[in-house]
Amino acid sequence: RILVSLNRGMTESSRSGVEQVALLVTKLHLGDAAETVCNALIRRPYRSLKELHGDTGLPLGQLRNSLLVLIQQNLVTAQVDPASKTRENRYDVDIPEAVLRIRYPKFSAHVRSIFGEEAEKIMEAVLDNGRATWDQIKSFCATVLPNEPEENLVKAGDSLVHGKYLVRVVPTADKVDIVTAAVKKAATNTKAGKRKAAAQEEEQRASKLRRLELGAEEEEAAVYESITNEGAIWRFNPQAFMWDFRCLAIEQLMADRYGPSTASLINLLLKTVRLKSLQPVNIANNHIPAASVDALLREHKLSGDEHNTHRTWEATSEALSTLCQDSFKAVCKILGGGADGATFKPDIELLTSTLRQQIIDSVIEAKFGARARRIFRLIVERKYLESKTVWDLSMVPKKDANDLLCRMLKQQFLQMQEVPRSADHNAQRTFFLWFVDMKRVCRLLGDEMCRTLAHLLQKREEKRVECEEFLGVGGEVGDLTAPQLKRYQALEAAGEKLNSAILRLDETLMVLRDATALEEREELRWRTV
Repeated sequence: RILVSLNRGMTESSRSGVEQVALLVTKLHLGDAAETVCNALIRRPYRSLKELHGDTGLPLGQLRNSLLVLIQQNLVTAQVDPASKTRENRYDVDIPEAVLRIRYPKFSAHVRSIFGEEAEKIMEAVLDNGRATWDQIKSFCATVLPNEPEENLVKAGDSLVHGKYLVRVVPTADKVDIVTAAVKKAATNTKAGKRKAAAQEEEQRASKLRRLELGAEEEEAAVYESITNEGAIWRFNPQAFMWDFRCLAIEQLMADRYGPSTASLINLLLKTVRLKSLQPVNIANNHIPAASVDALLREHKLSGDEHNTHRTWEATSEALSTLCQDSFKAVCKILGGGADGATFKPDIELLTSTLRQQIIDSVIEAKFGARARRIFRLIVERKYLESKTVWDLSMVPKKDANDLLCRMLKQQFLQMQEVPRSADHNAQRTFFLWFVDMKRVCRLLGDEMCRTLAHLLQKREEKRVECEEFLGVGGEVGDLTAPQLKRYQALEAAGEKLNSAILRLDETLMVLRDATALEEREELRWRTV
């Protein structure tokens, strides 16, 4: 028993922050058995049913039921093992999908703000079931909206489908893995078939460009898809919500930098390219399409203007061209855009990286002070700097600057590169250059935020259980005495504070991980070209 408890403690301490959050959310939402299965799959991924039975120690019937629930909730994927003679299934856990469950209330509130109450209940039905058919959605809405006509529900559901908030469930066998495609492509490029592989590569590149350029035709065909289509199974699309939340953060960034008028223009540009950007081929290739001024004016006319701004072709084109010439380069101008003339494209990677840099700067200032933030920004912009250069450019005294540099080095926010001038690596004849490994910093901050998020989730659950125990079985708030009511209200207030802190921390973590994910996807795309 002592060895088992020690092993469990070592396992819990060795888990990353995001794994802790995923397991805690799974336990709170789906129970202890589901958490046990996910924990086993995190430690040993891609396991068969028999292997999971030995890893978890659960009864076989309970294990099967837990796997079915986890697959239904999109937390576990099942794939047929081609190397197995019996064609057995292999199971793997999707950790980011589990963390997304924290944002389910935010997803529902976002849908309600755009489409109304009917769309919110449809989204809640899909989120509760993980994946759902129209009959399941309709039966759920009949209990919460008994007097709502079916035509209104169909209209709201079609709006969610056309806005790509709901997408069809894609079978695992039909999903395209970019890494696997890159490996296959590299394997075919042998010396014997080099000419044939080059021709195939050119054909694939031309086909990809045609798909990206003709995205409007695909989008027009997708408009006719309805939520009532027979045999369709729907699930929520996290990419659509991520795009909307990203646009809100970018709009606030541009408002702080240039004012509300420019922020409104950037928001309009992002709305115009939204549907094409959410196409699977564009997401897989990290491609953000461009939009013409005519397309922006059409979107402006369809969506209305919350800022009461009258836009003309000349004024919109001039404002976008000014943004292209600005040193920030938030918008790129593409000449020769076809019949519509020049087109404009938002630099999503630059904007999200700027948001991420703001978060990192605020963390540095909170940990080390304003001087450390100045030094950190200086090293980020100049890449590699000697200590003397840091003292001079940051205008921080030598002693204080060295102390801050060493503290940030100790906590891995800064790194040091040795450049020896002699073969013996003599310290007196060696340059010591400071630099920032942004991937490591983001990984460090993300793990720290996830661990804090797991702690807050656990504290919130403790407050909830304490409130339930305070009332007792079948108790009512009205039965409490004045001191008891005061204590109960204090517990509820503490729970609300924890809930707001969880939402704020999750939003910060979402922006941080979004910029890192976009950069990783871009690097992967360039490696496969």
